[in-house]
Amino acid sequence: MNYDILNTHKKDVHKSMFYGEPIIPELLPPHEDGVFKTLLTREDAKPILRDIVESFLRFPVNSVEVRNIELPVADINEKRERFDVNCKIDDGSQLCVEMQAEQMSGDSLQSGHKIVKSRAMYYLCDLHAKQPGRSIAYNNLMRSYQMTFCGYTVFPDRENFVSRFSFRDENNSELSDTLGIIFVELTKLDEVKRKSASTMTGEEAWASFFAYASDPDHRELINKLTAERKEIKMAEEMLQTLSKDEIERAHYRSRRMFEMDQQHNRIIAQREGRAEGIAEGRAEGRAEGRAEGRAEGEVKGEARGRVEIALKLKKAKALSDEEIAQYTGLSLSEVEKLK
Repeated sequence: MNYDILNTHKKDVHKSMFYGEPIIPELLPPHEDGVFKTLLTREDAKPILRDIVESFLRFPVNSVEVRNIELPVADINEKRERFDVNCKIDDGSQLCVEMQAEQMSGDSLQSGHKIVKSRAMYYLCDLHAKQPGRSIAYNNLMRSYQMTFCGYTVFPDRENFVSRFSFRDENNSELSDTLGIIFVELTKLDEVKRKSASTMTGEEAWASFFAYASDPDHRELINKLTAERKEIKMAEEMLQTLSKDEIERAHYRSRRMFEMDQQHNRIIAQREGRAEGIAEGRAEGRAEGRAEGRAEGEVKGEARGRVEIALKLKKAKALSDEEIAQYTGLSLSEVEKLK
């Protein structure tokens, strides 16, 4: 199983070896955050978004209204906050869709990817809480969904590439159907991509498109998907158009360079932190060694002093061995051995 979809598409991501600039693929990857949002929020992309929403929410959708169109091209540092697609469905439900192409800083498979899971819950609660509560009774609140496409594996113990979560008790009885979280892992499509395009579900077809549309090795699969599903054909044609747009390519290059800079800074910080830790450890070790040496020297010096005093007293024959032992703190046997 591939645990990172980006690392499987070498042409999409990596930088040139000379100047550190990202290599821009001929076809921009739809699993990149900015390209993903552009594909879903253009005015002529409404059929695409409607079909995606209907496929993954699994109920009929007639229309979808996007409520945040703008892309943060002016301030790349805010991109993570504004690359989600916030939309309202014709039945009143609302949905936040996002692409998380790379795992977040501090998140990892070893930690159970708690950060991206907690983030999804926070976004869902924020979306649900922003409804106009004063004018809507609690029992009339709209259904709210958070859907996160991931370019890496979040649930290694689950075979399905789609994971759904809702409010249920220990007996699996549903508390409410008004809240739901959906994770789509694009790294779990090995079996899916072997299926005939004509037998793929909407979920399988769209996940395959986002994972492989820019990968030349999967061009045959994408061609079959576009022949079977008109919305995917629209998305593929739109992706072709975006990929030829120099402004879009410049935006993509800027985002990739920003991400590479961030990754570089994290690596350097980790290295410096390790080096600092090693240096502090060595310094503490030397200090402890000196302290232990001083303590040991003091103990040995004190012992030698008691022996010297005992020797002088014994030579003077002023006290008995028992009295010398009592006076110096030496044992009687130690005093008796002194000559």
